Amino acid sequence: MDKILAPNVLGERRPSIVSSTVKPGKAPKETTERRVTQEPPYKVILHNDDFTPMEHVVEVLRKVIPRMSVRRAVDIMLEAHTKGKAVVTKTHKELAELYQEGLNNEGLISSIEPD
Repeated sequence: MDKILAPNVLGERRPSIVSSTVKPGKAPKETTERRVTQEPPYKVILHNDDFTPMEHVVEVLRKVIPRMSVRRAVDIMLEAHTKGKAVVTKTHKELAELYQEGLNNEGLISSIEPD
């Protein structure tokens, strides 16, 4: 048994006794459970408009969508510009709604739909 100083509810550090069943030199076994969701993926769609500068569209895509490369952002922007709309990403509904809100808050026109 080891004595450690652990903070209590009020943030005060008081001695506490911790019992450990792990032998020295061995890491504790951790079990993780992975859940597979049955929700259909949603597409985040960027719609073209005739007043937003192309550079701004690329900047917003990179700001709102994590790990979006410049090349991918430019490709999405050009597809929306030439075809009227482009799929930005596919993800679960909650995250798709978050991305849509972020794009719309930055002045872009976007929507989501089931894939």
